[in-house]
Amino acid sequence: MANTFSASTIKDIIIEQEILVAQHKVIDLDKFATNFSGDAIAQTGTGNGARSTIQVDLASGASTTLTNPTNYEQGDSTLGSVPVSMNEYSQPFHITPAESGSGRKIEKLIMVNMHALQDKIDSVVKGLLTPANYGTAVLAKDPTTVTTADIKTIIQNTGKFKARNLVADASFWAQFAVTTDKDSLGTMDGAYGLDSFSYSTDWSGAGTNVNGFVGDTAAIAMAARLPQNTSEVQEALDMDTVELPNGLVVQICKWVSLTSRNTWHSFDIVFGAGIGDATVGKIIQSQ
Repeated sequence: MANTFSASTIKDIIIEQEILVAQHKVIDLDKFATNFSGDAIAQTGTGNGARSTIQVDLASGASTTLTNPTNYEQGDSTLGSVPVSMNEYSQPFHITPAESGSGRKIEKLIMVNMHALQDKIDSVVKGLLTPANYGTAVLAKDPTTVTTADIKTIIQNTGKFKARNLVADASFWAQFAVTTDKDSLGTMDGAYGLDSFSYSTDWSGAGTNVNGFVGDTAAIAMAARLPQNTSEVQEALDMDTVELPNGLVVQICKWVSLTSRNTWHSFDIVFGAGIGDATVGKIIQSQ
């Protein structure tokens, strides 16, 4: 008898494969400013499927520190926000009656499509990483020749950043990945004086020759929601949600095509990214 894979079963498979999802090499979104939620967001009514803009909070200034105060109710912090345009992204795939009898095949279909959705979100963020948005590169060098001296250059030229989260391509990362510790090849928090140091494999969506980025938490602003569905849609589809290691909540849908009798699934999310505080972000370019 063929296996039955409900939306909840697919959620369990994703959770079981959490390490694979976490290790797929995209930007660590949670290193930057986020407004992620499992709440639903409606379409704007324009007919193009776009969702409403969401504000992402950025704390830009603290109140004045008081010395020997006699009045403790002075000053106020500055909490600004960045508007982020939201779009729905859907990753559909189907399972044939023959495939439904093979759990391993379905696991592979689930993971390759979840990775594809993550790649799309990653490309939205990478599209912001251009000289027009973040100015002249803090480092422009052949990534296969970078050394710890170049890390020092990056730190020296980002001295006013409150945090330095560095993400670079595999060629750059490989120059620092030699280690005898098999557990230290993921995101390296605190390595080389950086707050975090990680790599991401695909930079094709970024600016010309951009192969890395270093930024404070406020440098990039991102928001995520779930697509809003009518009660009729909710009744017709088998639906669930899953939270990924980076904090994104993804909707899982399942339905049966009456035409092909194939079982269709989709991973759906509403996501947006925008420039946060451009003064605390710098691109890295290859030569």
